Amino acid sequence: MVIDFLKRFDERSNNTSIIRSEDINKQLNEQYFTPMKISYYMASMFKPIKKKEITFMDAGAGVGNLTAAFIAYVCSWKVKPKKLTVFLNEVDRTIIEELRNNMELCIELCGRNNIDIEIVLKNEDFISSTVKDLKEEKAMLFDYIILNPPYKKLNTNTSDKRLLSSIGIEVPNYYAAFVSLSHRLLQRSGQLVCITPRSFCNGQYFKNFRNDLFKNIKIERIHLFDARKDIFYDDVLQETIIMFLTRNEQKINDNIVISESLNDDFSTSQEIKKRFDNVVFPYDQEKVIRLIRDDEIVEKMHLLPCTLDDLDVMVSTGPVVDFREKEGLLRFEGTLFSVPIIYPENFSNGFIDWPITSKKAGFLIEDVSNTKNLRPSGIYVLVKRMSSKEEKKRVVAAVYDSRHISNSKVAFDNKVNYYHVSKKGLLNKSQAKGLSLYLNSSLVDFYFRTFSGSTQVNVSDLKSLRYPTSKMLEKLGDTYRNELPSQSEIDQLINDILF
Repeated sequence: MVIDFLKRFDERSNNTSIIRSEDINKQLNEQYFTPMKISYYMASMFKPIKKKEITFMDAGAGVGNLTAAFIAYVCSWKVKPKKLTVFLNEVDRTIIEELRNNMELCIELCGRNNIDIEIVLKNEDFISSTVKDLKEEKAMLFDYIILNPPYKKLNTNTSDKRLLSSIGIEVPNYYAAFVSLSHRLLQRSGQLVCITPRSFCNGQYFKNFRNDLFKNIKIERIHLFDARKDIFYDDVLQETIIMFLTRNEQKINDNIVISESLNDDFSTSQEIKKRFDNVVFPYDQEKVIRLIRDDEIVEKMHLLPCTLDDLDVMVSTGPVVDFREKEGLLRFEGTLFSVPIIYPENFSNGFIDWPITSKKAGFLIEDVSNTKNLRPSGIYVLVKRMSSKEEKKRVVAAVYDSRHISNSKVAFDNKVNYYHVSKKGLLNKSQAKGLSLYLNSSLVDFYFRTFSGSTQVNVSDLKSLRYPTSKMLEKLGDTYRNELPSQSEIDQLINDILF
């Protein structure tokens, strides 16, 4: 009975998703319907409670898959509630009628299981209505909330941004806003399950969001997907996770269940338990959520003795934004006043290859408008800010040596990060080559993946790493000349010299 119910729902939703593939409302809201297989997995994370009446909310209901999955799950409980009060928020008026029709199936299922169900459907903006209710202290609190929020960016100077700021919520994205509002609507010990991008786990942009979570919420479980595709009906190329949260105090010795599957085949899912202080390190001011699957990697990283401050080395994002340069300053051929401009495309097996044949100009004319953004000649280590789909690794580093390129100043594009000493080059080439080899190691790449689900490599992420001593870096750098060793050789050198 329940299986047939879920199949019928899934077919309806899939058809709707195909029809809406070019719908302007879907694109505006970046709204992706959750397939029933994932919806039911999410619902099954909830813990049954023995109450006669249960309150439930779906804050971005879509066509009702998550709600249907929750109701089907409640109908499987040994001790079922007498009444289920369901609140559905959906801002897109074009799917309200279908949502209403789909809820008729839920009413039928509850009737067959002797559960009285009341459904309150609100076609209104979740952020504005919830902020208003919270301010007026008349917000309804729920036992259960399920959530697949919109993913779009929350721009500054918008009414939504101002509304959220007025109640102390500072987030860069709508999905974080929905989670922040939702956990404020939980009863004490209330439960929230949400599916979101993994991007909030690290980085400065989401620091306030993470701090807000840990003040109010206990993380019970996190599920990871190895695949970026085939999670939703639509193609969503962000790395996605499911979180199960409760309105309880988080303690450092709490166990968090971390599970993982390739996609929606949960039969192959593997899980481990981690103490909270092994997921969010107590000394970490950034409150980075490290979804650690290999303790040995973390232990090795923590054995390294130095921070960047210990090495007197800094890392920054390239200060030159090519499309903002004045017209005529970017050139494909050099002049007496031009300097090299370095892009990710110039990375070549651990070193910078310049000039290259490219769609982008390789020269920048020095001008009063950009001279402060240029760096003196010297030896730098560069890291790509974004890894491409073709690259197996997240962290890709290369050495820039002005002696092999140009003795002029250099322009580092905004799509690269660069290691430097007070905006000048590093001490020597051996140190730079050693640093590049270390950053290109599997150790750094795997460790980086324990806390970052995005292809972006932020300066704050690179600052958070542990590093070898200068002597160790120089020793690593002296092991190769003009191109990086193979990956297996790099990893062997890291083991032999550092550990």
